[in-house]
Amino acid sequence: MPEALLSIAAVSAFFVLSQLSPGPDVIFVFRTALARGFRGGVAVSSGIMLGFALQTLLVMTAGAWLTEQSWSRWVLLAAGLWLAYLAWKIFPRPRENAAGQGDALAGGDNGADSLSALLGQGFLCNILNPKCTLFIAGLTLAPLQQYAAVYPWFTVVFFVAVLAANWAGWCSYCALLQWHPVRAFYTSHTRGIDGVFSVLLALFALLLIAQSLLAA
Repeated sequence: MPEALLSIAAVSAFFVLSQLSPGPDVIFVFRTALARGFRGGVAVSSGIMLGFALQTLLVMTAGAWLTEQSWSRWVLLAAGLWLAYLAWKIFPRPRENAAGQGDALAGGDNGADSLSALLGQGFLCNILNPKCTLFIAGLTLAPLQQYAAVYPWFTVVFFVAVLAANWAGWCSYCALLQWHPVRAFYTSHTRGIDGVFSVLLALFALLLIAQSLLAA
């Protein structure tokens, strides 16, 4: 049993650290947390977590088989087009101040609807990324195959622990981005930082679109 619990802890910790690796999810969360504050970042994180939970459930039931199907290239194409749209939405435009840029992702609405929109965008950003499914499979299938048959509780505890760790990780990063020196730097360099985030998302979009075309 100690080995099983240690495996759960190790995989959960690795997921949290992996959130800092370059990718659409981290770019979207970090940019939103900077532009919209903690609540906006948590809204996007919540959407990403919904997608992550769904993908984890799919991995635990169907494994990486899902990404090997003929329709997976259309998922890649849809993901690329969605990231391209996000890149266009946050790209700095003339005569827009920092507040305007911060509201661009949700159409300029600061109310509850904008947070709901961010949640939905976070969900789409994650669920349309088939590589996330492969990443989850790479980290979870081996422990599941090793311990699930031995300990009946393992699958449920593993699933809950991974989700809790990821949720705590995203919320912690969003909170750290509210540190005054960080926010002051973003306020002073909003256009440049948003431009970098936009270009990175566009590059991920082009990569996914190219892969979908090559897989045809």
